[in-house]
Amino acid sequence: MAGLQSIEGLVSGLNTTEIIDALISVERKPAVLLEERQAEITKELTAFKALSAKILAVQTAVGSLATARALNEASISISDEDLLSATADGTVTGGSYTLNILSLARNHQIASQGFSDATQAVFGTGTITLALGSRSATTIEITEGENSLVEIKNAINEADVGVTASIINDGTASNPYRLVLTGEETGQRNKIVVTSSLTGGQNFDFATASFDNPEAEFSEDATARVALGATAAFTGSVNKTYTFTVGGNGAQTVGQGNIALNWTDGITEGTVIVSQADTEITGPDGLKLTFTDGSLVAGDTFEVSTFAPLLQQASDARVSIGSADGDGSPIVIRSTTNTIEEAIPGLTLNLKGITTAETGPVTLQTGVDTSAIREKIETFLGAYNDALEYISDLGKYDAESQAAGILMGDSTLQTIESRMRNAIGATVAGLDQSLNALSAIGIRTDSTGRLTIKDSGKLTAALNDDYDAVIKLFTDAGTSTSEGITFISGSSSIIGGSTFAVEITQAATHGYLQGLTMTDPTATPLSLTTANNRLKLRIDGVVSDEIVLSDRTYSSGEDLANELQTRINADAKIGSRGVSVEWVDLGDTGYLKLSSATYGSSSKVEVMASISNNAMSQLGLASGVSHAGQNVAGTINGEKATGKGQILTGNDGNRTTAGLKLLVGLT
Repeated sequence: MAGLQSIEGLVSGLNTTEIIDALISVERKPAVLLEERQAEITKELTAFKALSAKILAVQTAVGSLATARALNEASISISDEDLLSATADGTVTGGSYTLNILSLARNHQIASQGFSDATQAVFGTGTITLALGSRSATTIEITEGENSLVEIKNAINEADVGVTASIINDGTASNPYRLVLTGEETGQRNKIVVTSSLTGGQNFDFATASFDNPEAEFSEDATARVALGATAAFTGSVNKTYTFTVGGNGAQTVGQGNIALNWTDGITEGTVIVSQADTEITGPDGLKLTFTDGSLVAGDTFEVSTFAPLLQQASDARVSIGSADGDGSPIVIRSTTNTIEEAIPGLTLNLKGITTAETGPVTLQTGVDTSAIREKIETFLGAYNDALEYISDLGKYDAESQAAGILMGDSTLQTIESRMRNAIGATVAGLDQSLNALSAIGIRTDSTGRLTIKDSGKLTAALNDDYDAVIKLFTDAGTSTSEGITFISGSSSIIGGSTFAVEITQAATHGYLQGLTMTDPTATPLSLTTANNRLKLRIDGVVSDEIVLSDRTYSSGEDLANELQTRINADAKIGSRGVSVEWVDLGDTGYLKLSSATYGSSSKVEVMASISNNAMSQLGLASGVSHAGQNVAGTINGEKATGKGQILTGNDGNRTTAGLKLLVGLT
């Protein structure tokens, strides 16, 4: 029938669908409201997450300004960067310096005489003893079956004595292979000392200069042959090659008249005369030659090369600072390396070449890099303005569109904005009134509330005239009446300009291992062998590789301590941790003391017992006592503080010192 509606297949004269829909709508009203609120909350949460990212950007920018080190940007100008480079650890005093690089630091390098083969076991057996500079000497055993040139080179490198061995082929026809020893450290004091005691075969000579065998390019008509004389002994010190050319005309018979040999070493030249066979003739620099019977042909040549074992002298770097003009008297700085850290305060110099009359001195100018500092300030201002603009968008009402920001009226948003504006406009307590606010260096808010550098000249003048004051405006800073206590950082709870009384009840200490008392090796030498020359240490929780001491006899406690120090320094795991080894002399007895370089309760030196062939008993370390370091302890302003190593920090919740950090270097 017309006008009837159906529900569940039944016929009804009532519009029950509309009635039920209305009832359901009323029942779902709370759910709809919750769904709408959920959507709003999701939008608010998204907005706060985006705002958090903006605030984080401000925090990062502030972090780049928060420490004096971050703002310590140095300007360095060098006239010749091929000869010198420099880096700054923060700011440096402005000035101009004249430098002459007189010499570079070099490592010691020596070579042996030549040998005909590198792989054949032609050497004797015995020992090779090596030392570099003040390091303890190391003895290397050369045994039968491991006595070729290559195997000896490998044995030296595996001994890790601070000397690198290599083999070169100098290209000569006879005995071209030489063993080259190179010190791993530069400086005049780091010379290689080597003693080769091999018997039953060839031995090494790193001291004697010599001549190589002549290498001839004779024509087919030449029947005489040339050789070194038995008494040839090179008296020079610079390696060179002499080229000899047969003079005269055509073929000439040795022993029938004089045959002129014209020679040159590329710089000097001369002539020697051959008058008879099998008789030494004298050439330059102690050279002696002999010729067999036969003929020499005019124009034929032969060469004789010299060999001086000193390839490179160990030397220090020397730099003069100052100009001799105007009656000046430059000072000369010496260094064992080409990196010099203390010649000019705040600068590390890296030497690359030597100045000459042609290059002239190097001019180095230093100052404050105001452009780099200004860039950091502008980055901070940009991040601050971006965050405030976003806050404004979230909380504003647009009357024209009648649209409200997602967080309009939100108290949290208003608090964040208020705190940011107050922090920017506040003065810094404890600073001079002339430079205790951003406005004092030309930074102000414009009509829209954005921070800008209104007066660029004012900022530049402040950086140039009172750089330290500008640094203090942006950073935590503090001074101490004690040279042993240094301010590190403050916190938001620290009131600027405050004075704090510091009481130290315990200075930080190093952890150390003290061995048992043993007989002084000066009185009774101590011998270590491959059966008892190994150690394994744990330093501040880091376990070393096996440390192998030299298989030899030690004649003093200092010798023993030096050997152990050398081996620890060479260890890949703990060598860079600054462990120090000391022999404590008690007269006829003494003990070894191993100290960590770190401070505090985590500073420890321990021996590991689980290795074979260990030297713990021989060194008095098997029952040695390991003492952990102690943390600094004390109070700041009478309030509790926590020590970790040398750092003393005011406890959270303290009324005046929460978060204040001090470095305590007292002993």
